[in-house]
Amino acid sequence: MPEQHPIAPARAAGRRLRAPLAAVAAASALVTLAACGGPGSGSGSSAGATPTAVNTAVGDTPVTLTLFSAAGLEAYEQGLADAFHAKYPKITVKLRVEADNNYNTVLPRLLASDSAPDIAAPSDLLGGVKDGLLTNLDAYDKAYGWSSKVPASALAPGRVSNGVIGSGSLYQAGGSAGPLVGVFYNKELAAKVGMTAVPTSIGELEAVLAKAKKSGVTPIVASNQDGLIGHLYNLLLGDYMGAQALSDIVNHKAGATLDTPAAVKATQTLQKWIKAGYFASDVNALNQEASYGQFTGGKGLLFFQGSWITQTIDKNFKGKYGVFPMPPAEKGGKYAGMTSNTLAYSIAARSKHKDAAALFLDFLTTPGAAKVAVANGYAAVTSDTGKAPTPSLSGTATEQIQTGYAAIAADNGFDSWLQNSAPAVNTKLTQQLQLLVSGKVEPAAMVKTLQSTYADALKSS
Repeated sequence: MPEQHPIAPARAAGRRLRAPLAAVAAASALVTLAACGGPGSGSGSSAGATPTAVNTAVGDTPVTLTLFSAAGLEAYEQGLADAFHAKYPKITVKLRVEADNNYNTVLPRLLASDSAPDIAAPSDLLGGVKDGLLTNLDAYDKAYGWSSKVPASALAPGRVSNGVIGSGSLYQAGGSAGPLVGVFYNKELAAKVGMTAVPTSIGELEAVLAKAKKSGVTPIVASNQDGLIGHLYNLLLGDYMGAQALSDIVNHKAGATLDTPAAVKATQTLQKWIKAGYFASDVNALNQEASYGQFTGGKGLLFFQGSWITQTIDKNFKGKYGVFPMPPAEKGGKYAGMTSNTLAYSIAARSKHKDAAALFLDFLTTPGAAKVAVANGYAAVTSDTGKAPTPSLSGTATEQIQTGYAAIAADNGFDSWLQNSAPAVNTKLTQQLQLLVSGKVEPAAMVKTLQSTYADALKSS
């Protein structure tokens, strides 16, 4: 069973996060890219780690590709392989499955060997690029038009420039599918407090929280024994700082800093909600499992969590909750939210079938791949990311998750967790959030402490 929150224990600036499988997602169509012929020769691979001449007309040439898979994702990735083969019968994708706890250790050695897989999702992207183990995908990006079809914030974690992730050449690509981290709500309590529409700003959300408090309903369920109030905090950081600024910190971009007025504002907002009594008085003593029980037990209106929780709460709460994306700081502003792209893969530099492997990556942007993502519990980018549906309280939770994901995609607002910037930040943030709840630290001091921890981690890395 995957862990219930994607806070990586290791530096995420060079590591691909595998998000837990959510139990719900929605059917959607991804962009369909027409396969067009390009320069290159037949179905052979392009030489070297930086191909320049590529061929996109390889769908009718027999070949077997190898995809290195972690056991926990075998069913999902086999589904992708089967769907790809159904579309391109002459190309077979064979999975080479490794135990989850061995995957990250085995892969670098495998990529450097003579039996390297064609396709994989390296945990250490920076190391793979530095060691020349991964293919530069820029030529394929140009040939297939991925940069114009997939949200830039979904592709950014696969870009590397001068040893920093987030910009530059593309080394991981595919479609865009993953969990939605947003605002879950109890339908019965929402009706009780008069929440009839999705809040469109932090101000409107605060009005809902105040109504709940006045009605005798605990506004927010959270667990902070384990620092998972951090989901809400990260959403606030994304709102006030902007998704790109938060991602720059996680990706260790030179000059990126948390010590900004925007981060202080986000922290002040959380502090204000704490002081207003919007959380249970014992929130610092609650763990994740207890918070699930409180939410499904009707003990609070809102729950800031990721869509992976549905596999747990659906057992006795299905149909009784909904979800919407975190509203922007100001009405009309941009949506932002944390996710990890489950449709991003790399091509090994030693692959002998780079062109066919790139066709597989291109397939990940199609409705066929979206269907597989949906079946395995992910939301996926819709066919037109510029025209996202408006989040509402109507529809099923499945539909609401997809709508929320699409809203963030339309605003290019995918970011990551501050905790993923460094292990030390992960530990320090839990401590600081507990101190904030207990009234023992002020927002500006908390931000400075986190920034200092981050800076020290970078110096020692």
